[in-house]
Amino acid sequence: MTPVFRAASALALLLGLAACSDEAPAPPADENIVVTPPPAAGLDWSRCRLPGVALPVPGKLFVVDGGEPGELAEPGRETIRRVEVVVPGEVALLLTAPDASAWAVRVSPETKVTAIFASGDLPQRITGQGLGPSRLERSAAMGDACGRYWFAAEPGATLEEATQAVFGRRHDARYTLVAGQVIIGGSEFLPEPER
Repeated sequence: MTPVFRAASALALLLGLAACSDEAPAPPADENIVVTPPPAAGLDWSRCRLPGVALPVPGKLFVVDGGEPGELAEPGRETIRRVEVVVPGEVALLLTAPDASAWAVRVSPETKVTAIFASGDLPQRITGQGLGPSRLERSAAMGDACGRYWFAAEPGATLEEATQAVFGRRHDARYTLVAGQVIIGGSEFLPEPER
């Protein structure tokens, strides 16, 4: 058998098998085929939902900007940031800082915490008593897209998008730590004006 005859026999066999297929024939090349583009890529907020919390989160929503670590901060160690809440009623918190942080949250007996979300470029940790079970800690260093410092000048999702996605609404006030602490509801610290 010659090589040409062998190739022709194989081709004839393949064409015969293809004709026996139950599949529909391929459309002619001149037909218009509409291809739907994939949805626009955005931030996947599914890993940033607070466990056991229905949206919108009840109570006043306060955002705390931890700012850059102070000059006494030790490289590679957590910065302790103190947040005291003396607002009566239900309160939710979004805490954000660029460096590794231990958020020491203290609430008054009249305060009921509905949810806390700590987010930063490096790992975040929430500590304190009477804070309830609805806490979430996220960081970019751990691969969480919504774990970031929300006051960074880099492009991406905004603070407003974060509060809407995580808490189901816009924040009521924004505070900035001074000397590593803030008192929400106290006369010493006033909310930042919105920009």
